[in-house]
Amino acid sequence: MYTGDRDTEVIFLKKLWRGEMVVCPKCKNGNLIHLHKKAKKSNNDWKCPQCGEIYRTITMLQELPND
Repeated sequence: MYTGDRDTEVIFLKKLWRGEMVVCPKCKNGNLIHLHKKAKKSNNDWKCPQCGEIYRTITMLQELPND
């Protein structure tokens, strides 16, 4: 997990999927952008232009704890 707890992670994912501006939880400096800009690629992956961290939201969703 990138944000610390399940509820915060869910809020983080929802903001990304709604297209809201989200600050990188790792470096807290850059706003996340789509990793794949071509229409044929998945729009579920995001990247921080400052630190280079990649956020694969489908994988993050699958790894959320159930509690």
